Amino acid sequence: MKEDIAKMAREAGLSSSPEDDNAYWTADGIEELERFAAIVANRCAEIAYEAEPFHSADLIRKAFGVEK
Repeated sequence: MKEDIAKMAREAGLSSSPEDDNAYWTADGIEELERFAAIVANRCAEIAYEAEPFHSADLIRKAFGVEK
């Protein structure tokens, strides 16, 4: 797993397996999963905005239902 994904998972409050970040991740509730989805969507939007400045970032955020 890319370290960026593990970093986003930790930021969202997900917990990794004690042995290895690549084994599995768990969430205590839906809030952590929603937070992780929002973090991923925002990162995708940042990438899209840098690659193509035609406000595709806004479309990605809208599709995922998250705000900047």
